[in-house]
Amino acid sequence: MEVTVKPYNVGDQMRVLRVAHSSLTPALRQRERALVRCYPDLDLEVLTTERWREAEMEVEAAPDDLFRVRTARTYLSKHIQLFAYDPRPIIKALCEHRPHLVDLSHEPYSVACAETLTLCNWFAPHAPIVMHTNQNILHNYPPPFNWFEQRTFKRIAAAYACSESVREVLVAKGFKKPAPIIPYGINTESFYPRAASGESNRELTIGFVGRMLPGKGLNVLADALGKLRTEAWRILLVGDGSECEDFKRRLATHGLLDRAEFTGAVSYDLVTNYFQQMDVMVMPTQTTQRIREQFGRVLVESMASGVPVIGSTCGSIPEVIGDAGLVFPEGDAEALACALRRTLLDEGLRKRMAQAGLARVKRYSWERVAEKTYEFFQQVLRTDSEGLNRRLELAA
Repeated sequence: MEVTVKPYNVGDQMRVLRVAHSSLTPALRQRERALVRCYPDLDLEVLTTERWREAEMEVEAAPDDLFRVRTARTYLSKHIQLFAYDPRPIIKALCEHRPHLVDLSHEPYSVACAETLTLCNWFAPHAPIVMHTNQNILHNYPPPFNWFEQRTFKRIAAAYACSESVREVLVAKGFKKPAPIIPYGINTESFYPRAASGESNRELTIGFVGRMLPGKGLNVLADALGKLRTEAWRILLVGDGSECEDFKRRLATHGLLDRAEFTGAVSYDLVTNYFQQMDVMVMPTQTTQRIREQFGRVLVESMASGVPVIGSTCGSIPEVIGDAGLVFPEGDAEALACALRRTLLDEGLRKRMAQAGLARVKRYSWERVAEKTYEFFQQVLRTDSEGLNRRLELAA
């Protein structure tokens, strides 16, 4: 049953349905919450999974006080690109919410994307669809995934990418429609600099935040720390994953395991507390066939916390850091050790990096991200409305 929707005009209430598998809790819905807070004329609904594994933790969906959240069971697989939704909640959302626009946070070759596009074609064919994509490694997929991808590119009205490296892949794939960069954001009320302390001789803390997986550069970090045995420092590792035990073994080989604290996987709500304990944060990611840093959310979280950042040249890391931190060639343990040594020994440098980070992070506030997203939605709807009106005139 197709649902008839009055075309959107600027000044109307804008109804948007966002389909995003990981928008499970208010803490994971910062983009959506900022949109609704900043733009009261936006009538948003979110459809997400009942539960998903985020940052090595099982997360259950929770309601939101700013908008309706619908949940759907998942089938076929637990892999992010291979699972399918129970279609019934999506159909109900399309029929009851009657969105002017569908915001789809899935990669163009995924099963969930193909499913959602089909349901939109059946139940909301006049609603333009935009795609939020993060894929920044160029792959040629076998059937049917390459068919899904090309079908998606034909159907959607536009896409938005979290970084330039993501947009480059879209262009390389032949996508010629609008594709602005709208990055991830930061809640500056949750992430903020710690109060100054009177301690001047304490050991400085190096931080790592993220999944401890192959490609995240933990081997490079361990080797770099081995070159800093004579310096005073400790390291705090927030996260978990398959590379954790190997990292511990490498530290033990260097006689440094007693300097490390491992938190294991933690809830996203608690991450802000750990940034308060850091003096410098490192993101040493290395490019692999499966990993190329798409954005580096912990970089902006670190900047907002007043913590200097050091990152590799992998993917979007230099783009996000800009002039607010130090960048070293990915895979180069000697270069990382030099960057760490400079930062640990030079208090003035740490202060300058922290101030530069606080200035740079303003462009990543959720309010700024909401502004970019809302303007993007309006542009897509305005263009679609003009095209619809021309089609109606020709049909008259």
